[in-house]
Amino acid sequence: MQANLLLRNARLVSGLILLVFVVGHLVNLAIGIHSLAAMEAWRGTLIGHWQSTTGRVLLGGCALLHALLGLYSMASRRSLSMSKTDVVQLLLGVLTPPLLLNHILMTGVATELASDYEPSYSLLLAVYWSIAPGYAFQQLFAVVFVWVHAALGLYTWLVLKPVWRRIGGFVLPILFLVPIAALLGFAEAGKEVLAKMAGDAEWRAPIEASVARLGEVRLQLDAIWVRVTILYGGLALLALGIVAVRYLRSRMASVSVTYDGGLVAHGRRGLSILELSRANEIPHADVCSGRGRCGTCRVHVESGEAHLSPRNDIEDLTLARVHAGGGDRLACQARVLGSSVSVTRLLPSFADAEAARHPQDWNDAERAPEGTA
Repeated sequence: MQANLLLRNARLVSGLILLVFVVGHLVNLAIGIHSLAAMEAWRGTLIGHWQSTTGRVLLGGCALLHALLGLYSMASRRSLSMSKTDVVQLLLGVLTPPLLLNHILMTGVATELASDYEPSYSLLLAVYWSIAPGYAFQQLFAVVFVWVHAALGLYTWLVLKPVWRRIGGFVLPILFLVPIAALLGFAEAGKEVLAKMAGDAEWRAPIEASVARLGEVRLQLDAIWVRVTILYGGLALLALGIVAVRYLRSRMASVSVTYDGGLVAHGRRGLSILELSRANEIPHADVCSGRGRCGTCRVHVESGEAHLSPRNDIEDLTLARVHAGGGDRLACQARVLGSSVSVTRLLPSFADAEAARHPQDWNDAERAPEGTA
């Protein structure tokens, strides 16, 4: 089954491409700390290549693919038992597209509908800070939501890599610095725009002309906004409905998992061993939050192997990387389909990202059966 690995990689690659665009966009905003003119001067270098036909197709395709795969990931959940980090990333991922839609319509779609309309930082900042200041708050939330969602995704991916020990001290400060600098640039350039709108009629005239052209296609843009929002909302509700149906169908079938130390977890059929551990508050290592990347949640199946779902491509890849033994499974991937299973947790619950980066250092000598928290 290569489909799971393909979908995971597609989501990762599309997210990284979007992150490259977002970084360029935010760095361009940060230049506003210097001046509005500097922002405009650097626009072609930092984000101009995304304005080509190829750039727009790539960016739009990645955005659509990433959003759809995010909804698919939500619909595929068998349990709402998640880490706080996963909850934040999921909520921000769902809320971000509607927040960005107006900006996309103003900078992309409007150029196709209105003649002689060319968006610029001067125009957009004039709209956000003077003409329709409500949009400024929308952009503020959009920047924060997009960046936190992207930063969490990047961190959870990179922290499991051996290279993290060399680059972590460089990457983490950048993850904090970029959005702060962008928001400061947004504010400083906004103040400059307000001053020009108030005291420079020659500068204000082309801005007002562009706003007028934008107003000519406002009804068309609003209609597109409504259709896209309804479609996206429908898909989000469909994803939630699938989760609800799966929950209702499986709640009557009870299963159990017996762990080392005599601990027992009870829950619904179809949940993974890790999900059952979480639901029953049984300590279980889980660095990557159940994505099948770290291998720290692995268990050795003592009995009931036939009651578990078959191994998938993601599990095979990770088990091979950590040199797992025969009878070992990833608790986040092994779903309990039969009545009962008995397992031994192979890593203590305090295992951290180092156990994912250097699994050879965490051998059987470090196994530590634990009681409940």
